[in-house]
Amino acid sequence: MDEPESNAHIVVVGAGCIGLTTAIELLKRSYSVLLVADRFPQDDLVADYASTAAGAHHLSFADDRDWRQRYFDQRTFDRLWEESRHADEGARIGLMRLTQTELYRGDLHLRFMEGLPDFRILDPCQRPSDVDHAVSFTSLTIEPARYLPYLVKTFTNLGGTFRRIEPLRKLADAKQHATSAKIIVNCTGLGARHLEDVRDLTTRPVRGQVVLLDAPWVKTGHTRQIGSLSGGEGGERTYVIPRASGEVIVGGTRDVDDWERQPRPETTNDILRRALEICPDLAMPPSARGPVDLRTLVKAEVVGFRPTRDEGIRLEPETLSGPDPLSIVHNYGHGGYGWQSMWGCAEEAAKIIGEELRKRELAELPSSFKAKL
Repeated sequence: MDEPESNAHIVVVGAGCIGLTTAIELLKRSYSVLLVADRFPQDDLVADYASTAAGAHHLSFADDRDWRQRYFDQRTFDRLWEESRHADEGARIGLMRLTQTELYRGDLHLRFMEGLPDFRILDPCQRPSDVDHAVSFTSLTIEPARYLPYLVKTFTNLGGTFRRIEPLRKLADAKQHATSAKIIVNCTGLGARHLEDVRDLTTRPVRGQVVLLDAPWVKTGHTRQIGSLSGGEGGERTYVIPRASGEVIVGGTRDVDDWERQPRPETTNDILRRALEICPDLAMPPSARGPVDLRTLVKAEVVGFRPTRDEGIRLEPETLSGPDPLSIVHNYGHGGYGWQSMWGCAEEAAKIIGEELRKRELAELPSSFKAKL
């Protein structure tokens, strides 16, 4: 039986971390919101739904000169930091504060990191000989399996409604589920490639493969970056991301335009080798008499497609022309920035949507009334 039509004024398309946080920000501003998607957090993991596959630690890649991205990242850090203020509550929703050590080979950009708690530059004697710089600070990690359900519950408690739909052929088709909708919000990630009325072929998958380990004794994060340090996500990046549950994510890879959904065994072996180089404690369980083979700790090998856009995040309004012009606000193209910029982008999207609604209301006023303004 067909579901009844929603009377929501805003339809958000996409239920990843970007769509959910955007919908929550709109509800907090008293808008009525319907969220539609073909994938939801409780579904089995697939590479195309990147939010559940992500390592999800807060570590900004923003270029020193990219004030917009730095602002999104900082706002998100501040929100997550506040939510993790109490350790038990933070752990319940998948947040954990931890000491993060960053190793770099090449030039170093520091502006974002310098503002983080407990930031310090490590002495040369404290860093491996094969890197040029080492810093540490306090940051946090996010466990998608806990935080995404928390977002869903928050959305529902605020009065939002969900609807599972088939993949859309056109973004405008979302209006079929709420014909009174005034704005459609595009949080479709890689889906922006396939929507006929968006067709953004500059949005492409950047394949990431990670390994999930059972290593609850590891409580500090580690990252080693080789190359492309002037901002962005390029170069070789190796990371160890502990989670509140005791699991540890190690990675990773960055394979542009690679649609392979299954883990590659040789990639897993390379990831484990690199992770052990920067965090030897991975192989040292307290109960063991010596190092263990990391392969005995593997719980899962995971592949996710970062929804990357060549020109970066698209966060802007657009009017789709036609017999009934449709107001769109885009919020997609986050690549590996999604978890670390989601709240900042959601706030900006909600601001843009408010401005678009005011323009629409003004345009709908009688001409005699507008003449008096």
